[in-house]
Amino acid sequence: MNQSKKQSVNYVCLACHEKEEIPINVVRDFDLMDDGDPTTPPMFACEKCGGEMYPEYYKGVHGIEYKLSDIL
Repeated sequence: MNQSKKQSVNYVCLACHEKEEIPINVVRDFDLMDDGDPTTPPMFACEKCGGEMYPEYYKGVHGIEYKLSDIL
């Protein structure tokens, strides 16, 4: 999947499975600001239940690929 053509990243709530599209520039900004663990992708809180949102697929600024299928 070519991410440069996509303008957003699909996120899925690990608790309630709600889906949300988050603009790629927002995800990248969070990725660049995060000095923490590079093995963890930029995560967001679910607006529906407050659970953790995980990206379906995202290639981070450090070249690490994060896939929802890897943690389920």
